Amino acid sequence: MSFQNQITTLLSLNYKKPFNFSHTLSFLKIRAIKGVEVITDQSYNRTFRSEYAEGFFTVLDCPNKSCLELSIAYSDPKCYTAIAHRVRRMFDIDTDFSVINALFSTDKLLCGGMIEGHAPRLPVAFDPFEFVIRAILGQQISVKAATTLAGRIAKMTKKETPVCFPEGLDYFFPNPDELLATDLSTIGATKTRQETLKTATQAIVDGSVILTPNQSPEDFQRDFSTLKGIGDWTVSYVAMRGLGMMDSFPYSDLGVIKALTKGNKAPTKKEILSIAEQWRPYRTYATLCLWNQ
Repeated sequence: MSFQNQITTLLSLNYKKPFNFSHTLSFLKIRAIKGVEVITDQSYNRTFRSEYAEGFFTVLDCPNKSCLELSIAYSDPKCYTAIAHRVRRMFDIDTDFSVINALFSTDKLLCGGMIEGHAPRLPVAFDPFEFVIRAILGQQISVKAATTLAGRIAKMTKKETPVCFPEGLDYFFPNPDELLATDLSTIGATKTRQETLKTATQAIVDGSVILTPNQSPEDFQRDFSTLKGIGDWTVSYVAMRGLGMMDSFPYSDLGVIKALTKGNKAPTKKEILSIAEQWRPYRTYATLCLWNQ
């Protein structure tokens, strides 16, 4: 179906308060990929492609109705329920925080990172593959620099949107096959980083790495960490924000180490993992609390 015959659907995605939409937008805004995402103080907008369709969507908050308003413009109706499901995951609408909040509120290490007694929601990437690329680009460089490189990749692969798309939504992010066919030598990443991008993408294409939350963090760690250039931090971060796993724990993250340091002595890996055992099966949310302090 041509996008000239576009369909627009408006959906209400109900959530349970408290829900801090602006906090999630602020987090996403500094990571927005130019040409693929446009994030304002009130809305999230992005392009998408699926097996069935292409299009764009906008997310707004309606706090007096306790819902997100999702407007999807698309070329085939087969896609809209999947898009809605992924947006619910993006904004962490469906997690039951009652047990998490009760557990964390009595924990001296975590309660300081809660907001009015509520653990932070987890911003999950809309596109897991796109997030793998972002996470690899972000190794040992700033968020701003990684965001710039991701925007260059989107522009370089030239998967342009129809002219009727809103201003700023100029590209679709490349899929794995398209990225493998792209020469990344001019994006500004090191040669080693370019090789890691290709290695990870090939592993996703051939199925040795599966980007689904329907696996244990340990299985994902086993498969993804065998790739050259993929360290423990990248595995954990992709599991958290790329796949939305609730029990991933980046023990080597500097923010985690700092939050668990007493005096001038940083804890060992063994000590960090031992402390984190008490937070299973919600170690991802524990990490957000540690980062939020």
